Amino acid sequence: MRLLRSTDLALRLLMRLAVLGEATPTTREVAADMEVPYTHAAKVVAELQHMGLVDARRGRGGGLTLSDKGRTASVGAVVRAFEGDGDVVECEGD
Repeated sequence: MRLLRSTDLALRLLMRLAVLGEATPTTREVAADMEVPYTHAAKVVAELQHMGLVDARRGRGGGLTLSDKGRTASVGAVVRAFEGDGDVVECEGD
């Protein structure tokens, strides 16, 4: 199954935030660590924030944290949100 880059980045970002605990990296730091352009990371963070999965605070002492909803979100729900509601896998054919 092929995922869009934004879906892959969203899943990796959520996993990263889940294991960081109390640390609050910035979007720029996450983009650099994952070796993706900042603009792509910012779009994904904005969508995750809109979905209520990530809390983002600006300014000094700000950063990204996983929300309570983000801690309980399923992988399938995140994939459906980023990929759309169509068939995820083609069931017929080669």
